[in-house]
Amino acid sequence: MIMRGKILFQALLTIVFFCTACVDSKYDLSKVDTDDITIGDEWVVPLGSGSVEVDDVIKVYKVPSIKIEEDGSYTARYEKELNIVQVPGVDVGIPLTDNYEPIASGTVDLKDLQDLFDEGFVLGLVDPHILLNSELTEGDINCRFTIEGGERNATANFVLEKDKPNAWIGPNESSVKEGYTFAGCKELPTVIENIPSTIELNLLGKKSTTETVSISSIGYELEIPLVPSASFQAVTTEHVKDAFDESFVDYLFSGGTATIFGTVTNTMPFDLSIIMKIVDIYGRPLDIVFPEQEIKGNTDEFSFEIKSKDMYKMVNAKDIQFVMELSGREQPEALKTNQKISLELKLKKTGGISI
Repeated sequence: MIMRGKILFQALLTIVFFCTACVDSKYDLSKVDTDDITIGDEWVVPLGSGSVEVDDVIKVYKVPSIKIEEDGSYTARYEKELNIVQVPGVDVGIPLTDNYEPIASGTVDLKDLQDLFDEGFVLGLVDPHILLNSELTEGDINCRFTIEGGERNATANFVLEKDKPNAWIGPNESSVKEGYTFAGCKELPTVIENIPSTIELNLLGKKSTTETVSISSIGYELEIPLVPSASFQAVTTEHVKDAFDESFVDYLFSGGTATIFGTVTNTMPFDLSIIMKIVDIYGRPLDIVFPEQEIKGNTDEFSFEIKSKDMYKMVNAKDIQFVMELSGREQPEALKTNQKISLELKLKKTGGISI
């Protein structure tokens, strides 16, 4: 997201402040309430307001596998058939493992999920799961299902029966659809956390009785609802372009102190940590270090003080960068369309202006 803002000053009998700004059609800082201005040795001027839309933060439009559900939530889906290598009980010379025979295998390509953010992230999610759909027409199979991705792997054990040929493999039984047998797999979310390029699915089995087993196909659906867990981590950088007009920074920051502060209203399912950087015309950060601000819940405030010892550095100030570190909440919520992070920005100056 790129915001555009400019602070304008006019010296008449009194000092009147006008603030204008705009942003790439998504962040509009042009609507400024001038009734909120106070003037004196300490005064406050509004810098504007705007919002960061969900598509500005998370690039869901770059991921073809992500679909929008009826309630507006996002789910990534991968659907395919496993390749059957043998039917349990039929000797084709493949070695057994703990009396389990390889039945079917497949590879899921997850590379598109790596485009969700512009920077590195941990895709901690609450309920990724696999729906296994088999055409088992005769016999029962004791199954072991393994999921391997990168350095992580997960295993689920369950029974497929001709009357119950489908399995739901995942961490949460509460999400299981009717017609599926639940197979608990608490480790599955960790397999995809760091987005391996592919994950490998392997189904092994052994007959539970001496009767014949007949299975013609095994399909799967990997569903990944975008419901961040507490382990979710990501970073996004939002830019306020032309925040400071070079014609007036000498007057504004000639002495005293200044504070950039505001209110955050956040309907996205994340808590935030915000780092503010002020940069020059070349995009280089000024030598001013601001403490990180924690934003918890749906509404919170932030405040960044420019101390008197740093005011002279502001002569080169041009833009503002907000580095937002996103983290999942203890009480998970789904990521949905139309969610956003809204900002109300103000500037407080203490110590007057040198004209």
